[in-house]
Amino acid sequence: MWKFVLHKMFKMREKFAVDLGTGDAEKPFIEHLDDLRTMIVRIVLTLLIATVGTFVFYKELIRLIVQPLLWANVAPTEKAAMDLLISTDPTGPFMTAMNVALIAAIIVSFPFLLLFLLQFILPGLKDNEKKLIFPAIAIGAGLFLAGIAFSYFIVLPKALQFFWEFGADMGVKPMWTLNQYITFATRFVLIFGISFELPILVMILVKLDILNYKLMKGTRAHAVVGIAIFSAIITPTQDALTLLLMIAPLYFLYEICIWLARYLEKKDRALYPEYYKELDKDEAELAAETQAEWDNDDYNPWSTSDDDDDEELVKPKKAEPAPASSDTPETLKPEQEKTLEDFAREDEKRNTD
Repeated sequence: MWKFVLHKMFKMREKFAVDLGTGDAEKPFIEHLDDLRTMIVRIVLTLLIATVGTFVFYKELIRLIVQPLLWANVAPTEKAAMDLLISTDPTGPFMTAMNVALIAAIIVSFPFLLLFLLQFILPGLKDNEKKLIFPAIAIGAGLFLAGIAFSYFIVLPKALQFFWEFGADMGVKPMWTLNQYITFATRFVLIFGISFELPILVMILVKLDILNYKLMKGTRAHAVVGIAIFSAIITPTQDALTLLLMIAPLYFLYEICIWLARYLEKKDRALYPEYYKELDKDEAELAAETQAEWDNDDYNPWSTSDDDDDEELVKPKKAEPAPASSDTPETLKPEQEKTLEDFAREDEKRNTD
């Protein structure tokens, strides 16, 4: 499976390289692997350095993660909130500090991680094209931080309040461990941050001509279902409130993507009129062929082209009338069918003879 994924990824890199005008020959598989190794090494080193730096402030980071408990009315003060969290593992506090430092390192170094990823996906960028990559990184980092902030200030306190009050209504005294709470909270905000990268993904698909304004505008209902399924899969909780708080901003971002796709398509049509002229021509021909098939009375939506060919081979052809011959009189009538009485008379006549 990994070989198949890598093969598809490397083919995509070669397509980008050709589109950017850096060459038209395929690179050896080992060179792609070398580029992949370079990207992974850069990401790992960046995360390692950032984690060491953020670990120094682990106390402040833990206080920051505990703060939503106060906003959720679970605890009146920070000390009371810390007293609610217990540790049942000797290594729990240390591993919790490492977990918080790693998540903080991902957030802090996210622009660099995105840069390394784009450098791998888009090889051979020219100098003027490299200038365009930094605004893209700024937009991606801004959306990531917006998702983190939205989750931290709005969604996470609501989710904590819901689960705390639900347990209280059941007469159960919640006892959350420090490790479980920190893991839940950090995963929660990180998933929201990554989900807010949806516009970047959509814009890449638009630039690859996989999506366009017309398609996105006409499939809003399908987009809602897809966003709902995606939110249900990645949301770390199963309550409806958290799910709705995930779906609403993602659909809002999708609507923004529709108008961005319209802007990009309008801009590209002005830059590449011949390309879009051929594209519109192909779409019109395809629509005409599809309409012609539906207008045909003999159209069968369940048949395939192979079945139609087989039918033509098996279907008997009508016998063509024989050409009139001079020896055959035109007044000759076809022989009438004989009855049983005629056969009986002929037998009697032969017997008599």
